[in-house]
Amino acid sequence: MTSGTFVSSLGCYLLIEWQGEMVKRIYFSQEMPVDRSELAEEIAAHLEGGAPCPKAELEMSECTDFQKQIYALVQAIPRGRTMTYGQVAERAGKPGAARAVGRAMATNPFAILVPCHRVVAKKGLGGYLWGIEMKERLLSLERESSIQ
Repeated sequence: MTSGTFVSSLGCYLLIEWQGEMVKRIYFSQEMPVDRSELAEEIAAHLEGGAPCPKAELEMSECTDFQKQIYALVQAIPRGRTMTYGQVAERAGKPGAARAVGRAMATNPFAILVPCHRVVAKKGLGGYLWGIEMKERLLSLERESSIQ
């Protein structure tokens, strides 16, 4: 089942794909969901107004142990801050694995709850599954609400 909400500051919907009570995937879309999602609304409030990041049980059975480790580290990056792919690799105890961290970010199925947009290249923003413009908007929203 997929549900979601419109995030006006991003101009798109935030959709959540559920597997039972667990979150299987969170992503952005231009398609309106059939059902409203309380979790998606809480995530939108987090993005737009700095509300606390909601907690949810993430369905990670298809993630590798490395991805799980990296996702946990990325969840600890404070709002309004960034780390480079190399810094995340070092923190994981795998210096030199920046590209592997980049691949983990590129396959992150849990947008915002695993804030891969906060992981950037050594020089520049790096990539983002939903485009650099979306990554810039997310980082800008977080910076603005962190200042308030």
